[in-house]
Amino acid sequence: MSVKGQVVIPKEIREALGITAGTVLDVRLEGKRIIMEPVSGPPPEVFVEAGPEVTEPILREAKGTGDKVRRLLEDLGVRE
Repeated sequence: MSVKGQVVIPKEIREALGITAGTVLDVRLEGKRIIMEPVSGPPPEVFVEAGPEVTEPILREAKGTGDKVRRLLEDLGVRE
């Protein structure tokens, strides 16, 4: 586990489950186990589709802020 709480799923497991970048995972606790399962169908309610009226101001503000902010936006699905 990284200092940011990130966990790497081994390549063999990702391939066996068809997990790729952008796959939404359901994460829950069962006793002392962490269960992670790919979500099929539409993403859970916590995800919101955002159109250009939302993403364009974010991208404008992010210009010149550096790679970390741009990577975060890309991870969130906000692209130019």
